[in-house]
Amino acid sequence: MIQKAEAMKKEINTLNVKIEMELNKRRNSSLAGTARSAALIPIRPNVKCRRTLRGHFGKITDLSWSADGTTVVSASQDGNLLLWDTVTTSKKETVRLKSAYVMSVCMEDEGRFVAAGGLDNACSIYSVGGGGPAKLATELVSHEGYLASCKFFNSPSRMITASADATALLWDVEKGRIIDTFAEHKTNLTEVVMKDANTFLSSSTDRSIKLWDVRLSAKKGSLQTLTGHTGDVNGITMLAEGNSLVSCSEDGTVRVWDLKAYGEVSSFGQLLGPADRDPFSDGDAGFTSISASRSGRLVFCGHSEGSVVCYDVLGGTKDPAYVLNNAHEEHVSCVEVSPTGEGLCTGSWDFSLKIFA
Repeated sequence: MIQKAEAMKKEINTLNVKIEMELNKRRNSSLAGTARSAALIPIRPNVKCRRTLRGHFGKITDLSWSADGTTVVSASQDGNLLLWDTVTTSKKETVRLKSAYVMSVCMEDEGRFVAAGGLDNACSIYSVGGGGPAKLATELVSHEGYLASCKFFNSPSRMITASADATALLWDVEKGRIIDTFAEHKTNLTEVVMKDANTFLSSSTDRSIKLWDVRLSAKKGSLQTLTGHTGDVNGITMLAEGNSLVSCSEDGTVRVWDLKAYGEVSSFGQLLGPADRDPFSDGDAGFTSISASRSGRLVFCGHSEGSVVCYDVLGGTKDPAYVLNNAHEEHVSCVEVSPTGEGLCTGSWDFSLKIFA
């Protein structure tokens, strides 16, 4: 019996070595090396501001596009959510919040509901677009820290919320109850994004990113933990092909992760140490938010000094493809490419939103 157990241990060790070798092969195949064999169209930095959306009287903290790209909802510390027509720049609707300290907003695909939350520790969901005033549909209350991010999970009936209490919660919206609690992170969560119909990712100030499957009990743990950033992970976004994601951090870098390879495959920017200077800043600063083009080739990072930095994932250089210098007068708090891929919307502490194309 002992001999059989020892033989099984040796076999397991051998299999683990083979798995690690295979993963290393994937990690060592750089994106830049792969791209050299393809005829890529050069990136031309002719992006300009096409629309400016003004109407808030406080710092803009978050934004979200409708699925058809015709509407943007913005959250501000003036205590309002504003729904904008992205073509005419007119305000479609105003949602007056119970708490002005909102930090996150999202819109479900059909544009019938918006959700927001912040320092009130709650996620408030409103019905919109009905021709009359927005109505509070429900409030999801359980977090013990501020709400950092919220996303509808495939339908208006399920919601994922992320909080400074270091947990993410999956909600049954109609019943107002928690389906599951995801509590592996050590400190504040900063973002949640959907990978597919059953999985999502979370980022945290504990410098890690975790992949979760809602079909499994959270007690079984996350599927993957991605580490490498040396500062808070402030933003994450999925790339178009569905198995890669990009993150931005206070450490001054943008990193590309391959979930099949279980690790980082590329990085951009300058890794900042205690004595390093951020090349996009005159003082203390960092990347605040991130979004990817529809193809997944370009990633856009909002910066606390008012710029938007664009990196070419396949460009083979750590330098930006281009920089929208002084895109805003103050801290860029949020960036998001429209689902149609036709525009990039940015929000800022200068009280304005801009659409670039």
